[in-house]
Amino acid sequence: MLTVLLLGASALAHALLFPPWEQAWLSWIALAPFLWVIRRQPPWRAFVCGLLWGHATHWPIASWVMDAVRVYFGQSWIFGFLFGMAASILFWTPYYGLFAAGAAWLSARVEGVLEAVLLAALWVTLEFARAHVWVGSTWMLLGYALQPSPVLRQAADIGGVYLLSFAIVLSNAALAILLDASKGRSKETPVTRRASPVMRPALLVTALLSPFLLAAYGVWRLQTPLPTTPAVPVAVVQGNNEAGARWQPGSYGQGLDSYLELSRQAAQQGSARVIVWPEAAVPVFIAREPEYQAQIERLLRETDTELILGAPHFENSDPAVPVYFNSAFVVHADGLLPLRYDKQHLMPFTEYFPWHTLSFLRRRFENVRAFSTGVEDTELPTRLGRSAIVICFEADFPDLVRRRMARGAEVLVNLSNDVWLGSGRGQQQHLTMAALRAVENRTWMIRATTTGVSAIVDPFGTIVTRAPSLQPAILHATVTPMQISTLYKEYGDVFAYVCVFIVGLAVVLLAARAGVQTSSQQRPQL
Repeated sequence: MLTVLLLGASALAHALLFPPWEQAWLSWIALAPFLWVIRRQPPWRAFVCGLLWGHATHWPIASWVMDAVRVYFGQSWIFGFLFGMAASILFWTPYYGLFAAGAAWLSARVEGVLEAVLLAALWVTLEFARAHVWVGSTWMLLGYALQPSPVLRQAADIGGVYLLSFAIVLSNAALAILLDASKGRSKETPVTRRASPVMRPALLVTALLSPFLLAAYGVWRLQTPLPTTPAVPVAVVQGNNEAGARWQPGSYGQGLDSYLELSRQAAQQGSARVIVWPEAAVPVFIAREPEYQAQIERLLRETDTELILGAPHFENSDPAVPVYFNSAFVVHADGLLPLRYDKQHLMPFTEYFPWHTLSFLRRRFENVRAFSTGVEDTELPTRLGRSAIVICFEADFPDLVRRRMARGAEVLVNLSNDVWLGSGRGQQQHLTMAALRAVENRTWMIRATTTGVSAIVDPFGTIVTRAPSLQPAILHATVTPMQISTLYKEYGDVFAYVCVFIVGLAVVLLAARAGVQTSSQQRPQL
């Protein structure tokens, strides 16, 4: 019963770390009950505890998935529930089960600060695996719990979100070990040890060191001046129409008038030189429609502005098999620029279909939801300088964004269609993840979504302005194009790779030591 209560308390505290609650202070104790439980179990039982804990943490965070997929695929609530279960089983719970089993195995063989370090490295290793295995899933990695803290999130420019995850787990692991240090190990583990005299002070220092170092770095970083190159007035238009998501024949071009009118208002309200529309703002193949282009160009001439927008695109070198892309364009008063960016990281089932035999998941308007993968990292030239554009969930993948920024981009633009995330925690969580990209790369981020949450984020991760959900909105801000070198932008996920190496080395050495001990015990005595 105690095990269940501790796992439940930890899962609840974990849920409170993320939107809509965002209780970042809980980061330093939320995992301690979970870690205390699993380090006292044999690996197989710890694996089960990890699965249960992972499943319990999934639902408070991702409950919006059920409604989202139910509406998207036009299925029943039962389908939404089963899809949510499948998402938990495939993309979430296995990693926590593996972490728990690995943590139990390591905890039986090492102790003290080294144990805490290895558990933190193991956590990062499995988060990194979750982000890269199969389709990749980076949704609400642990480090995002620190995004609401202006001071603690600044270290993301060193090692990305994975460094923040490491710091949180290190502190929690040290606390869990400290609580157990005076009682020795569980009788179910291979060895029983008593804490050394220096272990408890060392663990206490370790538990406090992570938040202290993050805070010290953050205070210093926030005092670092940013470049003062000329700022560019920008307006973001959030149209709040679902036409961009509903590709029915009768919806083609629907919503353009409202976006044109909102953009005209944006130009009149301020001195915007660049206007940004979201992904699939208007359901039209803009590059193939001179009439629609002409209406946009007329607006840009009247307002002396430039437009960045998301729209589908198709190439028909083979008329029988057109190839579709989810793309971003820049439009001047004299027409579309020849360059475009085609989305590179597509979402399964919504932008491509990995299992074509599942016909009930294929929507009637699949032709513009079966996209091909873009092949080039293209920074689009704009009045903001070279702009790195990422579309929708691409903003959740730190290294993808980093590569784009490292090529010389001066501003980050995220175009997204978040209508399917609903109006609650799904949209807020998506903004939380995207905002950390601004910190990692020390850049302004302009985020335009169809129904919310549109926002403009400064290089310290502060949301300067944001739009309400499910309402038409116009955001104004002045954005400074800049190129600031950060360790993360230059070297990417090196910290995560170091964690993978540390875990691999520890497993090899500990397994070898166990083999030597077993061999010596089996040696005949003379």
